[in-house]
Amino acid sequence: MPIGVYPKGTTLYKADQCYHGLTVISLKGEKGADIALINMEGEPVKRWAMSPDNGGVPRARLLPNGNLLVLRNRCIEEYDWDGNIVWEYVPPDHLRLHHDVEKTIEGNTLVLTREEVPEEIRCKAEEPERRDTLYADVIQEVSPDKEILWEWHQCDHLDIDLCCKVPAPVDWWAGPANNTLVDWTHTNTIQSLPENHWYDSGDDRFKPGNVLMSLRQLDLVMIADRDSKEIVWTYTGDYKGGLSGQHDSHMIEKGIPGEGNIIIFDNGASPTTDLSHCGASFVLEINPSTKETVWVYDQREQFHSNFTSSCQRLPNGNTLILEAAHKRLFEVTPECEIVWEHAFAEPPFIQRSYRYGSGHCPQIESLL
Repeated sequence: MPIGVYPKGTTLYKADQCYHGLTVISLKGEKGADIALINMEGEPVKRWAMSPDNGGVPRARLLPNGNLLVLRNRCIEEYDWDGNIVWEYVPPDHLRLHHDVEKTIEGNTLVLTREEVPEEIRCKAEEPERRDTLYADVIQEVSPDKEILWEWHQCDHLDIDLCCKVPAPVDWWAGPANNTLVDWTHTNTIQSLPENHWYDSGDDRFKPGNVLMSLRQLDLVMIADRDSKEIVWTYTGDYKGGLSGQHDSHMIEKGIPGEGNIIIFDNGASPTTDLSHCGASFVLEINPSTKETVWVYDQREQFHSNFTSSCQRLPNGNTLILEAAHKRLFEVTPECEIVWEHAFAEPPFIQRSYRYGSGHCPQIESLL
């Protein structure tokens, strides 16, 4: 839903129906972007000034120890609560960081990078343009001392001719290296699967530590087995024609309503099979065992973000949604009633946003 000039900030707050916590957003700082925690009234109560030399901040996560894990354009930075950089990772020159970073329960860091597909693979592509230049993604797990513990190259596991159905020209606005011809997979989310009842019941596809990923260009969410490195689960969807440029797929953790299900922001970027998906985004909750849609947020053309955006299931059963294209962050109940809303006042705008409540880390207790 487009936001006009006014109002800005927190525009709606039904306190008795919300999950109370602090929400991560980006704000303008003295030397560039700051990452901030805002309270339910929209007031910044904690800020981290980002180092000015490493570009934007596509992703920021507050860790259980109170540190802030940040994806920059050139590196990954981890800040302590006082704003000091305590860990940094720069990938090898042939890999480019983008879109996502996650800390695993073992204390390692899951990193998403892009590489040029080797010539012996891309030369087999049907389209001549893709034979000359083609990019796919690499997922790494990096230890605290920066040792590569695990690495998975998408180009080794996907059919070279499984590609986007809607081509974008080389000269389109996002740039020559970001069109649907050469930017093969454009992965935007990675998650090391948490403990879940599917695996507890004997389904090895959902083994904790297997990697869930969202491949935007292919309208595909899939899981790679950590040990065998095989693709063991795929999902393209069937709600109103299926996925279209989705983001932020992740399995809901134990103890949170919907635990074990996978929640997805389905953007509707370029739908090809159902006109009702054009100009409309959905938030989907999927039973991964049956692939059944068990919950959906669908407001037709009143809710749409063609790119980026995020969704988070909250401990009270509500869902936090970032409609990034229209700079709107809001919380909905299971009945799809909006009970909290925040409209961003000025850039820089964050591409994903998450809320953290009491018990997440000791440092936020005095701020709640």
